[in-house]
Amino acid sequence: MNSPARNLVGQTIVDDGPISFETFMEIALYSEVGYYRNVDVFGIAGDYYTSPYIHPIFASLCALQVEKMWKTMDQPVPFFIIEQGAGDATLAKDVLEAISILNQDLYSSLTYICVDRRQIEIDDNSHIETVLSDQVEPFHKTGVFISNELIDSFPVKMIEIRNGEIFEIYVGINSQGSFEEILRPIAIDDYVDFLPSKIEQLDGYRGPLNTKMNDWYRNMSAALNCGFVITIDYGFDREVFFSMEKSHRLLQTYYKHIDGSNPFQRIGSQDITAHVDFDTLKQSGHKYGFTECGYFSQAEWLNSMGLDNLLRKMRTDGLENRKT
Repeated sequence: MNSPARNLVGQTIVDDGPISFETFMEIALYSEVGYYRNVDVFGIAGDYYTSPYIHPIFASLCALQVEKMWKTMDQPVPFFIIEQGAGDATLAKDVLEAISILNQDLYSSLTYICVDRRQIEIDDNSHIETVLSDQVEPFHKTGVFISNELIDSFPVKMIEIRNGEIFEIYVGINSQGSFEEILRPIAIDDYVDFLPSKIEQLDGYRGPLNTKMNDWYRNMSAALNCGFVITIDYGFDREVFFSMEKSHRLLQTYYKHIDGSNPFQRIGSQDITAHVDFDTLKQSGHKYGFTECGYFSQAEWLNSMGLDNLLRKMRTDGLENRKT
């Protein structure tokens, strides 16, 4: 079925020739007719239904983490939280509310900067600033940078290995007018920062290649003069990521909370995400002066921040679960 996003992909191919999968994903998600222009993508009504939307306890634990970092930095004033991919600012509002209860000194010094590709509608809140952008600006602030399931939404290249040769997947149009994949050889030396050694031995492997992490960290290094980064996402270490077990399983689509694997269906109406290679993520950070302080599963992090104790307190206080 045709859609405005599908038509835009097709017209781009007609005008420019076959496009990289990365360009296809950019159009499908972020163009004027892309998925993230849909007003219903956030929360239970859409497919972007992540931890902050399930219960405000997630934001409360984020607030505790921010307070610890603020104290580690000797309680600087002013202090900033910068969230990229802030969406409808659900996490921002809940974190600020939690901090206002947790620590008034921190709250009074705090500004929360919400960065998103979409215009964010905020009720009057002197602690929130919004920035309409697809990247963080050179704010040169002291504080904490937060992202939640952001990196998995970066447009990615797709690669496939055949007979010891690495190919990048492009998208073209066949004689029947349908989209088709076109394989073009690439040189491993051009992507040495993103690929493991001996990858050409994984014959038949197919998966995403996220080459945007270096740029992301470079932008972050200009956004923060001093501070911490909290990034929450799903993925694997490089050894698992580049394995036949995960081949063909690292790019996913979501439509009405149902996951799939065909990005060429429902173009502009379904989300497309790619698992993250965490080793590449960490290496990119090191290049721009970031040092790894902790690397945990979300469950490990939540428990380390006192999830069980907080849940018990909420039950004792008679607080109900967030209604959805």
